[in-house]
Amino acid sequence: MRSLVILGAADGAVPTYVRARELGYRTICVDYQRSAPAVRLADEYLPLSTRDPDGIAAALAGRADIAGVLAPASDAALPAQAWLNRHWHLMGSISPKAVRASVDKAYFRAVCARLGFPAYRSIPWDTVRNGPGAALLVLRAAKTLKFPVLVKPVDGTGSRGVILCPDSSSVDTAVRDAARHSRSARVIIEEYVGGASHTVEAVIDEGEPVLITVTDRTITHLPHFITTSHAMPAALPADTLGRLEKMLAALCTELDYQRGPLNLDLIVDADGEPHLIEMGARVGGNGMAELVTYAYQVDTLAASIAAATGEPMRVAPGDPEPVLLHILTAPAAGRLVALGGMPEVAGHPHVRELRLFVEPGQQVRPYTEAANKLGYLVLAGGPMADLRALAHELQAALDVQVDPQR
Repeated sequence: MRSLVILGAADGAVPTYVRARELGYRTICVDYQRSAPAVRLADEYLPLSTRDPDGIAAALAGRADIAGVLAPASDAALPAQAWLNRHWHLMGSISPKAVRASVDKAYFRAVCARLGFPAYRSIPWDTVRNGPGAALLVLRAAKTLKFPVLVKPVDGTGSRGVILCPDSSSVDTAVRDAARHSRSARVIIEEYVGGASHTVEAVIDEGEPVLITVTDRTITHLPHFITTSHAMPAALPADTLGRLEKMLAALCTELDYQRGPLNLDLIVDADGEPHLIEMGARVGGNGMAELVTYAYQVDTLAASIAAATGEPMRVAPGDPEPVLLHILTAPAAGRLVALGGMPEVAGHPHVRELRLFVEPGQQVRPYTEAANKLGYLVLAGGPMADLRALAHELQAALDVQVDPQR
């Protein structure tokens, strides 16, 4: 039996392990956290960092069963995926430029500027080179931008370390805080773009997008920027979608990204202009694959596995149906005591998926970062307005019982 090395076992990777098994592959899980949700789904487990390709290669030396490497929902693991592809001479190669654009937000901003995409100004900041307390230099740089600004780690994930600064007084502190979430101690200060938030899930073949799907994304209240729901298909004008398609084609050419999944965050401003925020040359987390499957009848997980193993990808989208993904959250920090109402919620006729990543007895936290979700619901089979109302009813029916921390 052929095996897939899957880098990462966080909640966003769970559907990939499930689909790989359904397609007849063994899965080798790489994640240093033994308690990560997908570890129990794997056929084999390596307690190693997904950033340690040398260690992974050494642990699997001499194996003849490895068919491909994937890094689902994890930008941080993409450099290791690319390294292992080269080391094992596998088919699922990712260009160095596509990897860099996925893990370096400053580089991605430079690529977008070079391509002439709708832009907002930004400044990369290296706290190692400039010093973590170079307040005057930070302020001088930031004052060339229009406030409010966002400060982000250039290589951050899951909205960790993303801080909104309404004026210059908080920039220096924000830079130091964001740098703590960056392995390279580098941040980017960028103008805040107002507008509607969206996520793009695409599939690329022979350097061209063969599938582009877009969600209407809702996020938490400021100062956090964390997804609370995705609705697909997005309610975007045809001309905006046409511009987006041309942008993605140009982006893939510029990055020499030939084959595989592509996930992007997108803001559409009041004039209908699409602004690309960041990208990942991998499948998205937060149930994006389930959304595309139920909305367009396209299996993006199977396509990503085919890209990793050199097999043909089958992408033939159908007419879209309204689908909603709703994130389930805990009401407070503490120990999860019980989840009531499970049979009723799971059995509801509009529920297509109910994925939970925690069990009674585990610690839960407020939803201040993406990793703190309890799970999510995928709803379909009705108008979007009805699905949104139903999501809140089912969240309440789930009866999350937490023993608060004292």
